Amino acid sequence: MNIEVKHISYHPNGAGRSILQDVCANFAPGHLTALLGPNGSGKTTLLRHFLSQLQPTEGRIEVGGKSPQDYSAKELAKILSWVPQQGNESSAFTVEDMVSMARYPYKKAFDAENEEDRQIVAQAMEELEVAELRTRMFSSLSGGERQRVLIARALAQSTPWVLMDEPTSNLDVRHQIEMLELLRQKVDAGRISAVVVMHDFNLVERYCDRAVLLQAGEVVSKGATSEVLVPEVLERVYGVHVEVLEKSGQRFFFPTSKGNTTS
Repeated sequence: MNIEVKHISYHPNGAGRSILQDVCANFAPGHLTALLGPNGSGKTTLLRHFLSQLQPTEGRIEVGGKSPQDYSAKELAKILSWVPQQGNESSAFTVEDMVSMARYPYKKAFDAENEEDRQIVAQAMEELEVAELRTRMFSSLSGGERQRVLIARALAQSTPWVLMDEPTSNLDVRHQIEMLELLRQKVDAGRISAVVVMHDFNLVERYCDRAVLLQAGEVVSKGATSEVLVPEVLERVYGVHVEVLEKSGQRFFFPTSKGNTTS
């Protein structure tokens, strides 16, 4: 099931500055795709179009050949799961309640959670190392703990596509690596496909096989990660100097301000 972006532009309220401008991209299943670009380049806005939270001013988005608006909320929730940048800190639910919400699309009114649901929820909490927090109130957690709960909820939703908006932003180094390795394993096993907003070139290089680079609402580059993470292009888009070193076949990126370049 592809997600296709066909020449979409988005102007809030139909007028004013374009947040997205003539964006074209094809997100094919079986990939972990990074969505890159400076702050304000339209990355989150593009993902919100996939989720039917926004509608393009021009052009068309297709999820499995249909506009997101052509699906019911439950139908779309069986295709796309979503990890926002931050959770609702005032949420009056426990961790287990939050993750269990992922099973809602598969329930009819007044249906109770069944054994399969409980197993899926338990596995997701174990994978993200939040099982020991199951009785804690979501609002009492640290930013990183909340982030891991939201990722667990997305995985428990059992969708073919997972959309993540800066999922590593609140995670410590160990949890960043473990989460991305888990995601990579699931993609490689054919269990999910993912589109992830990221800023760390080294994590993108290591874990993502595809990338789309945005600048000021326009696609600058797209394709295999190695074709998108080009120092000259990154320097132009981000306004930094990017040095690349290679060791054992792995590229490592070292961005610095243009006033602090090294020879």
